[in-house]
Amino acid sequence: MQDADYISQRLNSLKQELSDIRIENALYRSRSTHTESEVAAHALNHERLLRIKRELSDLDEALRLRSP
Repeated sequence: MQDADYISQRLNSLKQELSDIRIENALYRSRSTHTESEVAAHALNHERLLRIKRELSDLDEALRLRSP
């Protein structure tokens, strides 16, 4: 079972990562054309967002299991 401190730290880390991705996505959208490396980075960000979503779901489930 994951302890509350770990979960809190992990949530803070994920929030920072989401903020970073949000900034990168805004920059990506602000350009009308993209290099191959920009497109690849954008795709990687999308994949990371899906992994974060799954991890948040897992953390939520862990918290629900801990609740009395």
